[in-house]
Amino acid sequence: MSFGPAIGSLLWTGLGAVIAWNGWQSHTDEQERVGDAVEVQAEITDLGVTETQQATDENEAGPRTTRTEYAPRVTFEYAFEGDEYTSDNVEPPSAGADTTVRYPDESGARSHLEEYDEGQTVTAYVDPDAPGEGFLERETNTVRNLAIVGVGGLMMVVGVAALAASVVVL
Repeated sequence: MSFGPAIGSLLWTGLGAVIAWNGWQSHTDEQERVGDAVEVQAEITDLGVTETQQATDENEAGPRTTRTEYAPRVTFEYAFEGDEYTSDNVEPPSAGADTTVRYPDESGARSHLEEYDEGQTVTAYVDPDAPGEGFLERETNTVRNLAIVGVGGLMMVVGVAALAASVVVL
């Protein structure tokens, strides 16, 4: 009698649950931050593009490569309830998830900056519970977050089905 398949199924189900939970937490956190956010006036203080190198593996036996990604950077200052803050969140921050939009080329990142100019006064949004994490765009990553929930849920279903099949075999 082997418990290997049952243990593997439980691990797969547990991993799916963790992934689904993280997706749901990101979704509810973003919805709450955007829903509770109040408008403030902010001044754009810096614009630029940040270049990062991402290491990738083509396959397990293949060579390690790097991919260059470009992210727009918009820094702005604002006041909320008498305190001064600086932020660079274009989109609402999400619980532990990096919401920074990345592009494969610098021109794509620069195009994201076209609507901003240094010294420009813009409307920013501030969650009163996290005033230091102001953001410029009220858009959320609902599709991404719910897709993560779906992937985790699918992994859980596969894990439970595999567990049921392994119990029948035992």
